Amino acid sequence: MRVALRALAASCILIMNTAQATETNQQNNTVDNLQTELKSIQSEYDTFITSLAVVNDNIAIENTKLAQARTQGKALVGQTAKALAQMNAQYTLMIDNPMQDIATSQNDYRYAVQQQQKNKQLIKDSVATLAQLNKQVSEKNIERVRLLNQRETISEEINISRINRLNNEMQQTQSLDVNQRVNCDLQTSFSKCISRSNLLSKQKASKTYLTSLFNSVTEAKLVSKHKANSSAHVKLLGHKVLTGEFSGQGTYSSTMQVTMQGVLPKNAACKLLNISTRYCAEQSPQVAQSTTTTDNDDNKGALYELTIRSNQYDDEVFIDGVSYGSTKLSVMLSPGPHHIVIKKPNYMDFEQNIKLKNNLMVRAELVKATVSLRNGQAVQDFLASGERGPELISVPSDIKQAIKAFSVGQNPITVADFKHFVSASNYTTAAESGNGCVEYLNGKETYNADLNWRQPGFEQTDEHPVVCINSADTNAYLTWLSKATGQKYRLPNNGEWEYVARAGSSYNYWWGNDAGNSKANCAYCGSQWSNKSTAPVQSFKANKFGLYDTVGNVWELTGGNNLVARGGAWNFAPKLAQVDVRLELKPDFRANYIGFRAVREN
Repeated sequence: MRVALRALAASCILIMNTAQATETNQQNNTVDNLQTELKSIQSEYDTFITSLAVVNDNIAIENTKLAQARTQGKALVGQTAKALAQMNAQYTLMIDNPMQDIATSQNDYRYAVQQQQKNKQLIKDSVATLAQLNKQVSEKNIERVRLLNQRETISEEINISRINRLNNEMQQTQSLDVNQRVNCDLQTSFSKCISRSNLLSKQKASKTYLTSLFNSVTEAKLVSKHKANSSAHVKLLGHKVLTGEFSGQGTYSSTMQVTMQGVLPKNAACKLLNISTRYCAEQSPQVAQSTTTTDNDDNKGALYELTIRSNQYDDEVFIDGVSYGSTKLSVMLSPGPHHIVIKKPNYMDFEQNIKLKNNLMVRAELVKATVSLRNGQAVQDFLASGERGPELISVPSDIKQAIKAFSVGQNPITVADFKHFVSASNYTTAAESGNGCVEYLNGKETYNADLNWRQPGFEQTDEHPVVCINSADTNAYLTWLSKATGQKYRLPNNGEWEYVARAGSSYNYWWGNDAGNSKANCAYCGSQWSNKSTAPVQSFKANKFGLYDTVGNVWELTGGNNLVARGGAWNFAPKLAQVDVRLELKPDFRANYIGFRAVREN
């Protein structure tokens, strides 16, 4: 017969470690302090935006004054000419009549000339005022980005502190006393009855403790919304039967003390807080090793479903070099790495490496090639010295944006590229002949006289992007490169830069809307260079045009009426690396996070 089990009573006593409670309070204070700091910088930013709006309003007013003065100037030219003609007519009359009074016409002409001179001075003063106001706007735009970066940096730190706080709150070791009573029939042995009671006590303790953890964390309301799909669980560390006795009716009553620890596997904290998993990327070696072993054990003989969809039909899908026909496609594959290629005539190849460890869907977006030039063709001109110039990639035209086909640097211009130029021309950059270049010091932009493209303030090799150069240095390099190769090189304009940076994508970054982890070199992006230095070019995956570092590493200068840099940098927050963000600069500005990418006209 089966053992009839009934829980008649249960009492729980939670014992919290005092040291752990203190640490939790410290984490709370860290988040609270950062949130207070964020409010402060947001207030500073709002005040700054108000002052910037005042300057822009003044520019608008001054532009109106200048336009009115110039319109008035045209009218005054006519009035002066008319007064002169009238005065000359009076002089002609005076020849026949020496008594002719010409004083009035002389005064009219004199007054017209005076008014015209005043107008010219007014225009001159207005132009000077506008120049000063535009200079203020340029300086304020740099300050605006600094404040934005500071705000986003604090936001990143808040999320990191929230993760640390939740890990600390959930991964505590505590003990729980559980009272349990079960009914055992006469055919059940004492040992089996005791074992079943002990198992029920452990299950009850685990469930109770996990529920108490979810309810006791600081962000319990948010965590409760996402705990259903969470991998958070409880690990049993030990148990001790405190009391146990049978009654005359075959009822076994016991009290067990169960010691447990909360466990948050990789990414669990991020999922519970509903934030990007890049904040949970770093795991201790022991956890990572344990997870790997478990995965290998579970994956023996497993097959997972890989589903592939694309935005085109009549394409052809290759997986590990084998054709599987066109999309829509669903195929069962073994776990591990696989290489996907999707081809269609007159479209760019879609390529993606995956590591299959569960069922997965891949959505491919094929980009149409609309030029006769072979899309993605590598271009590298020879310099006059016989050395090779920067590596370029041919990109197709874009009819909607009226962008002609051109070739663009596969990477930002590197230290090695710039060395060729300096060696051939004996050129000296502004940073070397002036007061150095800018670095961020204690959150402020500070010129350091010791910094230049050779020594930017961190270790670099020939394969790192060149920095600490300004607009004049960039133009000098591109002029030299054009002469050395016989081709026309220049900076990409804003439309061209955004076109190649997106590479057919409409997301914040070419791979999606989330910065992810270790996908680019920007502050809090998870790479080994993040917030430390530039990274060697091609350290991260190329976009669909085959271009590297269009997100992060260095801000890239673009050509146009105003000097604008795009793409973010190693020491700027991920949000400032989004494809639509612009950094407006003064022409002479140079910093150890500013570089450039070359365009060659086809």
